[in-house]
Amino acid sequence: MSRKGENIFKRKDGRWEARYIHHYEEGKAKYHSLYGATYSEAKEKKMAAVQITMGLRPHKLPEALCTFEDLAEAWLCDVKYNVKESTFTRYHRIVICYLFPNLKGKLLQRIDQKCLNNLTGTLLDSGGKSGRALSPKTVTDILCVLKSILRYGADNDFPCPGYSRLKYPAKKGRATTILTDEIRIKIEEKLLKSEDQVSLGILFTLFTGVRIGELCGLRWADIDFVNHTVHISRTVERIADLNPNSLKKTKVVITEPKTQSSIRVIPLPKFMMDYLRQRRCDNDCYLLTGKQKFTEPHQYYMCYKRFLKRNAIDHHTFHTLRHTFATRCVEIGFDTKSLSEILGHANITTTLSIYVHPSLQQKKVQMEKLTPYLPPSNF
Repeated sequence: MSRKGENIFKRKDGRWEARYIHHYEEGKAKYHSLYGATYSEAKEKKMAAVQITMGLRPHKLPEALCTFEDLAEAWLCDVKYNVKESTFTRYHRIVICYLFPNLKGKLLQRIDQKCLNNLTGTLLDSGGKSGRALSPKTVTDILCVLKSILRYGADNDFPCPGYSRLKYPAKKGRATTILTDEIRIKIEEKLLKSEDQVSLGILFTLFTGVRIGELCGLRWADIDFVNHTVHISRTVERIADLNPNSLKKTKVVITEPKTQSSIRVIPLPKFMMDYLRQRRCDNDCYLLTGKQKFTEPHQYYMCYKRFLKRNAIDHHTFHTLRHTFATRCVEIGFDTKSLSEILGHANITTTLSIYVHPSLQQKKVQMEKLTPYLPPSNF
C-alpha cells in the first residue's frame, strides 16, 4: 500500500502508477509516470528513473546501501518529486556541503552516537567556509536533514542507526527588531511623498506584511480594486542550478509561495487602495517595475537599502517591515487567527512566537488592567 506523499497509487485497471518530477520549466514541475504490476515494482522503477534524471548511479537494493553516500543519494531521489525545486536545492546543498565532507564514505553501521556527537561538534566549531563556526540554528537545520535521511533509511530497511539519537544544539535567542514609531512615521512620510516603484513596495509591505519574494512576484492583476484585496499566489527567488549543463550556478524561479497557507487573500486599507489607483499599470505588469519584467529579491533589497541611506535612516532588514506590521496589528487589537492568515502562517504559534513583539508601552497598558478585588464600601 502506498504511503502518504509518495505519489504512487493503484489505478482502476489494477496497475500501480508512480509519478515523479522529470524536470522543471520556469520553476514549475513537469511530471512523468511509470507503471508496475505491484507497488514495489512501480516504486523501484520510479527511484531508478529519478536517479538517472539526476545523473546518479543506478539504484541498488537496500541491503547493498551500506555507506552514508548511498543512503543520502537514495533519499534525495525520494524527496525530489515531493518538494519544491527551491527546497530540493537547499537539501542538496546541505548534503553536499555539510554532510558529505563528514560522512560520505562512512559505513552506515559505524554511524553511532559518538559519531553523531562528533559531527555536531565539528559543525559548530568549524563547519562553515574556511573553517568558520556555524550558528546553532544552521547546525540544527543540517541535523534536521540528516534526521530525515536516517528516518528514510529506517523505514526502508537500510542498515543505519536510529534517528532518535540525534541531539540538536541549544539555540541562543536572537532579539528581533521592529521599527520604532518615530522611525516608522518618518519612513511613511517619505514614502507617501514619493512616486517611484521602490517606495510603493516598501509602503505596501508596511501595511500587508508580505515577504520580499512575494512582493517581487505581485502583478497588478493580483490587486482587486473592487473588493479592496490582494491575492498572494507566487514568489520570486534565486536558487542553485543543479543542471550540470548549465553555464550559470544559479537561476531565478517564480513558484507558489513557501507553503499552502502562504497562498492567501489580504484585505487592503482604503488609503492603500487610493495610493495604488494613482499608480495603477496594466494587469500583466509587475507591481515593483510597472513592466512585464520582474525584479528579483536581492536587487530590490539593494534599492531598499539605498532608500534608507538616502533618507538618513539606520539600516533595518527588509524582514523588519514584516515584524513591524505584525506587532502593530496585535497592538491595535487584531485577533490572532486573522493575523496568522494574513501573514500566511500554518498556525498561530508561529505568529505569536516569532513575529509578534509587544512594546514596553503596550505591556504597561496590559498590566494596568490588573486590579485587586475591593469589597464594596458601606458608605
